[in-house]
Amino acid sequence: MIRDMKFTDIPAVVRLLLAAHDRSVYAGKAEMDLSELKRLLGQGIGRHGHRSTGGCFVQVADNGGSIDGLIYSTLHRVCSVYNKLYAIDLFWLTNDHAEVSDDLVLLQNMLKWAKSSPHVIEVQSGQTLVIGNREKQQRLLGQHKFQDYGTIHRLEFGEREWAVLSVA
Repeated sequence: MIRDMKFTDIPAVVRLLLAAHDRSVYAGKAEMDLSELKRLLGQGIGRHGHRSTGGCFVQVADNGGSIDGLIYSTLHRVCSVYNKLYAIDLFWLTNDHAEVSDDLVLLQNMLKWAKSSPHVIEVQSGQTLVIGNREKQQRLLGQHKFQDYGTIHRLEFGEREWAVLSVA
């Protein structure tokens, strides 16, 4: 069942995101700041459904008491300075226990929310290699007429790169 996230869901959502972290590109390189994560989730719940700058949409896939998916989207000014808004997902993921349709329903509900604001002119969704469920999500985005919007490039700073950069 897809439903709005509640404050009592925060521990289960933290566990979901920690499990996703374990298979992310950041595993072993960076740790989640759990205080910041809980603050962010609480803020999203408090702003859930708002349709102006800073508004959020936070829903979970609750399959019999187990939180198996999450979408967390927020509204921002286009290019930070325009008078119109865009919605962007901070988190959109499901685990292996999620229902087949959970990704789709989470996306569709977020799109309904974004369309309900007269100031929102677009929705952006970044499918990266950070967590890894990208093929399925790209297919779902294509079904909803999302267009390729460019690329995201990543430069990782490891110990070796820092040594080169620090030479004076």
